Amino acid sequence: MNLAPSTDATPYLMLFVVLDPFGILPYIQAVVQRVPVEHRGYVLKRAVVFAYLMLLAFALLGDALFKLLHVTIADFKIAAGIILAIYAVAAIFEIHIGASEGEPEKVALFPIATPLLAGPGSISTVIYIKYVYGLPTALAATTVNILVAYPILASSGLILRLIGRHGALFIDKFMSLILAGFAVSLVREGILSMVSSEGSPLTYITGPP
Repeated sequence: MNLAPSTDATPYLMLFVVLDPFGILPYIQAVVQRVPVEHRGYVLKRAVVFAYLMLLAFALLGDALFKLLHVTIADFKIAAGIILAIYAVAAIFEIHIGASEGEPEKVALFPIATPLLAGPGSISTVIYIKYVYGLPTALAATTVNILVAYPILASSGLILRLIGRHGALFIDKFMSLILAGFAVSLVREGILSMVSSEGSPLTYITGPP
């Protein structure tokens, strides 16, 4: 077995596109706004560490765990979509659910680490890379992308200084609406995968036909 990661850029770019750190930047900003200023750096660091460990765990054991519990990627998408939808509605109507502002550890874990970073797309992509390019490449791609994502996410604070308080409030509500739409799309994709019988881990991660 080849223990060296692949030099092909494809798996690295594939995971970067799915993680989409630039795309989730507004979502991250909407979340960290609810955390005290002195805890925001801590929250982002912990979120990235949590996401990294979660992706590593799925790279090593995810496919076996899904098969053992009979959980498909479609199931995972639907579950994550429902959770995100609840969070989006709570954010729109300023309803505090789950972790409070005084619990940065929980905010770092949800919703930043998962499902925004380590979500159904990134998890299934890591498992796919493992089967197509090998475990060393999956681990390397995960590590490289997390190292690239952190400074991008850490720059989210610049948005507040550029657009001000009212601009931040606008982004918060607007992105909460977008997040609700994203949540619905996850549920829809999961249902369509079930209907088309493409939701099992075996058919989903072994590569294109």
